[in-house]
Amino acid sequence: MLGEAVRYDGTDKHIEYITQQLATKYKLVSICPEMAVGMGVPRPPIHLVDNGEGIQVLAIDNADKNMTKPLFDFAVMMIKQHPDICGYIFKKNSPSCGTKNVKVMTKLGEYERRGQGIYAEAIMSSLPLLPVIDEDACFSQSKMTSFFQAVALYSKNN
Repeated sequence: MLGEAVRYDGTDKHIEYITQQLATKYKLVSICPEMAVGMGVPRPPIHLVDNGEGIQVLAIDNADKNMTKPLFDFAVMMIKQHPDICGYIFKKNSPSCGTKNVKVMTKLGEYERRGQGIYAEAIMSSLPLLPVIDEDACFSQSKMTSFFQAVALYSKNN
């Protein structure tokens, strides 16, 4: 979202509002958990799979390549490295960073929009009061105003 080509297909999802507006008020930390755990660019896409015992992050082209633990462990490490974090903008629909309604493949091979990205889930579970949004909120003035208020309150109390 900051203009870095870190997506699985080598593209970016730059959002000018973030780099031109938020960067003037906040210190931004660019994090792509998939890159951080060594998946590289370009890379085979990943998806969430419910194997009946829980949701896992697997490579679409290789179900043996399970990225669940590396993504979870990276979230734990990021929380320790950034104790002063006061808000988080996640990537919508991402199997690592989606906050809600991420596609999950069922045992029947069908997708249902009921998941949460593993990295985002780990961050949000560990820091339940941390203000979080996905990038769609950047296009809504009212959502951004609410987010900024929550960030200010969180910063004041932590």
